Amino acid sequence: MTFQISVLKFQVSLRTRFALGLGAVLLPFLVAAVVGQFYLLPQLIEPLEDIVREFAEKLEPVTHLQKSLLQAAMPVNDYLIHGDPDERRQFAQLHQRVERAFEEASPERFTLAEERTLIRAARADWAQALPLGEQLLRQPDPVGNAAVARDMEQFDAHIERAVSALDEAHGHFHQVIEQSLAQASAARTGALWATFAAFVVAATASLVAGVVLARSVTDPVDTLRQGAARLAEGKLSHRVAIRRHDELGELGAAFNTMAGQLEADQAALEQLATHDGLTGLYNHRTFYVLFGDELARAQRFKRPLSLLLLDIDHFKCVNDMHGHQAGDVVLKGLGELLGREVRAVDRVCRYGGEEITIILPETDLEAAASFAERLRAAVEAQSFDVDAGASLRITVSIGIASWPAHADNAQALVAAVDVAMYAAKQRGRNLVICYEPAPVQPVTPG
Repeated sequence: MTFQISVLKFQVSLRTRFALGLGAVLLPFLVAAVVGQFYLLPQLIEPLEDIVREFAEKLEPVTHLQKSLLQAAMPVNDYLIHGDPDERRQFAQLHQRVERAFEEASPERFTLAEERTLIRAARADWAQALPLGEQLLRQPDPVGNAAVARDMEQFDAHIERAVSALDEAHGHFHQVIEQSLAQASAARTGALWATFAAFVVAATASLVAGVVLARSVTDPVDTLRQGAARLAEGKLSHRVAIRRHDELGELGAAFNTMAGQLEADQAALEQLATHDGLTGLYNHRTFYVLFGDELARAQRFKRPLSLLLLDIDHFKCVNDMHGHQAGDVVLKGLGELLGREVRAVDRVCRYGGEEITIILPETDLEAAASFAERLRAAVEAQSFDVDAGASLRITVSIGIASWPAHADNAQALVAAVDVAMYAAKQRGRNLVICYEPAPVQPVTPG
């Protein structure tokens, strides 16, 4: 439990360290973006905004002048329609207002020649319209007078030209303002995009560098962690692929060496647990595991299964006459001979002492008997070198039992093949005998 907590702390600490490092790399770029947005951009835009404000201030007196001219023309027009003498007084007041408006919109206030020219043109038209207006207002009977109507047309023409000049100046002002605003907006947008692009490039480069740096450590650590989990699951053949010339590469190589040693040790232990140490054949315990599996498969798929039991004839004499080492040589040589003769699917097991079993999947009684006879002949023809220059020949007695002919479970089939093997011994040895069930005795009536 303590070890697991320590490992967890190590992982969290490692990732936190990289996260803090990445944040430290990105922080300057974030600060630069904030400074650019809230300080540099206003410094860039404010001069343009001042220009726009200046033009807006110049535009106001022109607008006031234009309004005053239009108002001044109204009493003259009304006098020609109604003949009201009071219109003279109103015209005089509006005349003074127009003069003040021209003073406010003096050409000297404007910096561009086009603007000054338009203001002077409006002033000239007003100067020509003013005496015409005063003359029209002095007419005693203006209503229906054709000469008065012609003078009125000239008066209106001058007023209209003056207003048009001011309209043109007004339009020029608007054009300049719009251009200034467009320049300001373009400059702001360009600066914003440039700042953003620089930040994105810098942040991306930093992020990529941080990710590469983090993965260069976390990926091997994850690989080692997963490898350790595989080993804990019993998958000792698993190896980690960390090909680096640094400490993590050394750790990966050490991990693979350890896993290889564990795999070799497990294989050795499994060999010791499942095989006979002398002959290399499957041992007694493993025989029952293999035989049980094969019998279950045969019963599931309705396929035949046969079992052979071999016993070396007069093996005690071999030990008594030539020594136990000679007996070991015979047992080992017999195991090698049987291993060469059987199929890949067959299983050869040392049942005990000099007894050897052979499991024959997919083999009926007739085929098992033919195979057993071939084995018996091969053993009889084989010589075993037990001493320097001395050879020894042996024979075997073989019993055969099959499923489903002789039994319906593993213990009964082993018992049947044992009976068959002892029958071969009793009938003279060096024989192959198939199991023959005992005949059923008839029941004698009482």
